[in-house]
Amino acid sequence: MLAFSLLLLYFSQICDGASPYQCPSCGNATVPFPLSTDPSCGRPDYAILCRQGNLELQALNGRYSIQRIDRESRNIVISSMPLAPASCTTLDAINPSPASGGSGGLVLNQSQAFNVTSSNTILFLNCSSILLRSPLNCSSSSVCHRYIDSTPSASACRGDNLCCSFTAGGSSTSHTIRTRTDGLGCSAYVSVVRMDQSLDPRQWSYGVELGWAPPRELQCGGEGDDCDTEDSSCRMDSTSGGFRCLCDPGYVWNSDEGVCSSTGLASGGAVLAAILATAIFVVHKRRSRRAMKRASRAQELALIMSNAGGGKTSRIFTAGEMKRATNNFSKERLLGTGGFGEVYKGTLDDGVVVAIKLAKLGNIKGRDQVINEVRVLSQVNHRNLVRIWGCCVDTGEPLVVYEYIPNGTLYEWLHVGRGFLDWRSRLRIALQTAEGLAYLHSAAYPPIYHRDVKSSNILLDNSLVARVCDFGLSRLAEPDLSHVSTCAQGTLGYLDPEYYRKYQLTDKSDVYSFGVVLLELVTSQKAIDFSRDQDDINLAMYVIARTERGDVMDVVDKRLLDFHNGDNAFEVVTRETIVGVVMLALNCLRESKDERPTMKEVSDELNYIIETYDTAEVYKF
Repeated sequence: MLAFSLLLLYFSQICDGASPYQCPSCGNATVPFPLSTDPSCGRPDYAILCRQGNLELQALNGRYSIQRIDRESRNIVISSMPLAPASCTTLDAINPSPASGGSGGLVLNQSQAFNVTSSNTILFLNCSSILLRSPLNCSSSSVCHRYIDSTPSASACRGDNLCCSFTAGGSSTSHTIRTRTDGLGCSAYVSVVRMDQSLDPRQWSYGVELGWAPPRELQCGGEGDDCDTEDSSCRMDSTSGGFRCLCDPGYVWNSDEGVCSSTGLASGGAVLAAILATAIFVVHKRRSRRAMKRASRAQELALIMSNAGGGKTSRIFTAGEMKRATNNFSKERLLGTGGFGEVYKGTLDDGVVVAIKLAKLGNIKGRDQVINEVRVLSQVNHRNLVRIWGCCVDTGEPLVVYEYIPNGTLYEWLHVGRGFLDWRSRLRIALQTAEGLAYLHSAAYPPIYHRDVKSSNILLDNSLVARVCDFGLSRLAEPDLSHVSTCAQGTLGYLDPEYYRKYQLTDKSDVYSFGVVLLELVTSQKAIDFSRDQDDINLAMYVIARTERGDVMDVVDKRLLDFHNGDNAFEVVTRETIVGVVMLALNCLRESKDERPTMKEVSDELNYIIETYDTAEVYKF
C-alpha cells in the first residue's frame, strides 16, 4: 500500500492538472483551456468575453451570456436573445450585422471553433406560411405551442401566428439559427437543451448548447521554428500537410490542456516496483529537464545581453538588486499586470528609476515573451522605442529592466481621462510612433514585426514624446522571405484580418494595427467598444461606414474642432489635416496587405501633414 500511495503521489506530480495556457477565472466561473478571454491565454479561435465578472460569447449579431461551461463534454450553453418588448421578434433579428450576410438570429463567427450541437430543440415563432413547405414541424401538435401557451413573455406570439420546431445542429458546420423579419421566415426563436417533453415547459432548460472541437497542436513556420509548447518541435504534420508543433518521442498531445504529456507508465500488479521506479525516473527526468531549461534560458539571456547591439550598454542584474529596487516586489510598486505577468516601478542602487517586468511563475507563454522581448530590444536603438537597461536571470523567472516612462499610455490619455491631447500633440505622437515602427521594419536587421501595435503599447514621457513598448509578441523576420508563418496573435480590434485568416505575418500587419491607432487619435474612441451600436462595435468598421456615407467629420472628437479665436483659415487647415489623417488610416486598413502603405510611407505622409499644420499655426492670427 505504501508503494501504491507513493505511486499515486508521483502520478499527481506528473499530471499537473490545470493547463499552463488556461485563462484565469472570470468572477466565479472557471475558464478551461482552450477557451480564451485574453490573447495571452487559451487559443484565439476559442475566444469568449469576460466582462465585469460575467462570461459572454460575441457572435455576429450580438453578445450572448454564457450560462455554463462543461469541459468534459466540450460545450458551453448560452442564453438565447430575449424578445423585443411587446413583440414576437428576438433582438438579434432586428438590424442584423452586415457581417452576418443580413441574416438575423444567432450567427456564429465561422472563424471560431464553436458550433450548434444536436442537443438543441429550436422553437421558431411568428413564422410565415412558407415554412409549411419546410421539413420543420409546423403542425398544431408541434411542441412550440406548449411553450407559447405557458410563457407570459411570449404572449405577443399567440393568436394565428405559425410556429415550428426542429432539432438543430449536430455538425461542425452548424453555425446559425436564422431568423428574418421580411415575412419569408420566422422572426423569433427559443432553444431548449435536451428537451424532456414530459416536463412542464417552465421546467425546460432554456439556452443554446454550443460544442467545440479539441484544439490541434499549434501551427509553426517550418523545421527549426520555435514552439511555445514544451516537449515539442516544429515538424511536418502528415494529416494536414502543414507544419505543427508536434510532440517529441515519449509524449502525446493533450488537447484538454494544450500541452505534450508523457505517454505514462506500464501497469500490472506484478511489476509494481518497476512502475514505481519508472515513475520516480520520469519525475526526476522531468524536473531535470525543467532545471536544464531554466539554466539554458539564463545562459540565453546572458548571451543576448552580452551581444546587445544598437550602440547600447545593457547589464545583468542580480536578484538582490531587483528586490532592493522594488522593496521586495511590494504591491505599492506595482504598475500593472497582464497575461505575461507583472510590471513594477523600481529604483536602482544608483538612483535611476526603472520599470521591471516579471513573468508569472510557471507561465510558459509569459516567460517566453519576456525572453523574446529581451532578444528584440537588445538589437534596437531608437528614440521612439522603449529602452532596455538589462535583465535578471538568477530568479525563478526572468526579469527585464526598462527605462521608466512616467506619463502613462496613449490609451490612458485618450480613453481613461488622464488629460486632453490637442491636435498638434496627437499628430506628433502619431509621427513618432510611425517612425519607431518604420525603424523596426526598415532599419533593424533582420526586420522586426511588432505584432501588437495598440494605444496601450505606446508610452508617453513628460514631454509627450511617444515610446513604443511591449515586444513580447514581436517576431524577427527572415530577410529573404515575404512573411513569417505563425499563429495569429494580437489584440481584438487591432488584428490584421488577412494575418488572422492566413497566419502570414508581415510588416503590413503592423501597418493595419497602426491605422486603428490613427483612428483612435482622431475620434478619441476605443478600438472595440460594446457600448456602441452593434454595427459600430469595431472602430475601423464604424469609421469606414461613416466615411463611405460622406460623414467623415461626424466621427471626429469635437474638442479638436473647438476654436476659441474664431480663426476661420486655421480651422480650415485643421479640418483638412484631420481628414488627411483619416484617409491615411483607411489606406492602412485596406483589406489586402499589398494595397497598404509601408510604415516609411506612412511616416512621410504624417510628416507632410504636420508641416502643413505647423505652417498654418505659425501664420494664424
